[in-house]
Amino acid sequence: MQLTLVVLFVALLASCREDVPLPTQSLAEQIKALEASGVLPKLDRSTDIKGPDQNLNGVRDDIDAWIASLPVTATQKRAATQAAEGLQNTLLVDVTDKAAMDASGNETIASVKCLRLVFMPNYDDGYKLSAKIEAITMNTKERSYQYIKYNQAASGSVTRLPDGNTCK
Repeated sequence: MQLTLVVLFVALLASCREDVPLPTQSLAEQIKALEASGVLPKLDRSTDIKGPDQNLNGVRDDIDAWIASLPVTATQKRAATQAAEGLQNTLLVDVTDKAAMDASGNETIASVKCLRLVFMPNYDDGYKLSAKIEAITMNTKERSYQYIKYNQAASGSVTRLPDGNTCK
């Protein structure tokens, strides 16, 4: 306990010293530097909900590029693309159209199951990848708000886990 207090005290003193350089980059500059180094993926941050999709595959180009860079198999990349497409669709679906909402929910749950299947026996890796795809898909305020609207509209609905192989 005393050693911990000493370490904390020394750290506190060091942080108060004027000759210890503090980070001078803004958060935006730090993010750009991390993107340039490859630690973070370079993401579209436009206010457009859909974002750029040059090949019209239903997945933003920045997410396509990120998936292509992942150190996983081609089958796992296809499953990740399927998941990204499903999540992208949640941003674009008409939340007042019950049939479209049901179809979107079914597509999303099928893609999550597909990711789980292609990562077996380490199915948790598929769930983790799904969460990362969700996070980078909803990477702006506008996209996050739209995803909240989708989830509010879907609240109370029931989606059944599909049988069999759900990979496209």
